[in-house]
Amino acid sequence: MAHPGKAESVNWTGSSHGTDALIVGCLLAVAGLGLFTLSPPAAPKLVSETSPAVMAPVPPKPSRLAAAPQFYPWTPPQAYVPVLPEREERSALPSAQPPVLTRFETPRTDPVLRASDFFVANSHYDCRWRPENVEPTSNGVLLAVHKRPDGGAPCTAAEMQTAGHYSYGRYEVVMRPARGSGLVSAFFTYTGGYFGDPHDEIDIEFVGTDTTRVHFNYFRKGKTGADEIFDLPFDAADADRLYAFEWSPEGITWFVDGEAIYATPAGRNDLPVAAGKIHVSTWAGAERIRQWTGPPTYKSGTGAHFSCVSFVPMGATGPSCADTYAPPVVLSP
Repeated sequence: MAHPGKAESVNWTGSSHGTDALIVGCLLAVAGLGLFTLSPPAAPKLVSETSPAVMAPVPPKPSRLAAAPQFYPWTPPQAYVPVLPEREERSALPSAQPPVLTRFETPRTDPVLRASDFFVANSHYDCRWRPENVEPTSNGVLLAVHKRPDGGAPCTAAEMQTAGHYSYGRYEVVMRPARGSGLVSAFFTYTGGYFGDPHDEIDIEFVGTDTTRVHFNYFRKGKTGADEIFDLPFDAADADRLYAFEWSPEGITWFVDGEAIYATPAGRNDLPVAAGKIHVSTWAGAERIRQWTGPPTYKSGTGAHFSCVSFVPMGATGPSCADTYAPPVVLSP
């Protein structure tokens, strides 16, 4: 007969071994699972440099290129134009305006045009307007540009403008434009945001890089119209000559030495209608328009000469620059 105590001992011993094995097995399984979970992923299979690409590269989407900037005719940058309400168009009745004429006998106290004295940052002008650059001459005025910094501007320039606004009629100037890369000489009418008007303008301009050409241009509400550039049979920087334009509701005609050179095409609906101030000026172009004006390599002190400005309203009579003008005598070589 088996001893009860021994039998219980054997039974216990057998049961302990099975349980231990089960516990050890579970621990090993948990450890193996933990090791599997904590093990880093296998390194990806490297493709040798000589292997073909798995995917063809996606070509980039074509980008829309910005249009090349137009440097002539330029439009004054809108950033510096004040936001003012536009009023109704000014009256274009010729009877409301008397004729005007000046021969610049005393340009710094001229009864028709006065010197500008201001600076507009971030504009197409690179200079500050200075009254001292309005320099009297024996037969008129020199509007000079000097390479001397002033109030954030790298140069000083000269401009004269009328106090009043003028509309339809004949505008004349006797002038000699400045010669020199970077310079612009101009005779024009202008009104715009500074006066509570739309930007309307009519221009006669010369670029100092080539003074054998004249630029005719106009603006209506800030947009340029049917502009043209003409080759002259002379160098305009050699002598004072007569230039003019006639402005009517039907169109604009430009003249050189009394001869009609160009007229706006018939039926244009973009002609200026707002009366403007009369301006004469010489200035240097900012970097943004130097593809038109050229780099500023002009000689300091160079300027455009003006000996007469006149305006006769449409349908009226009055004195004009042409009354005493005689074309310069050109000697044959």
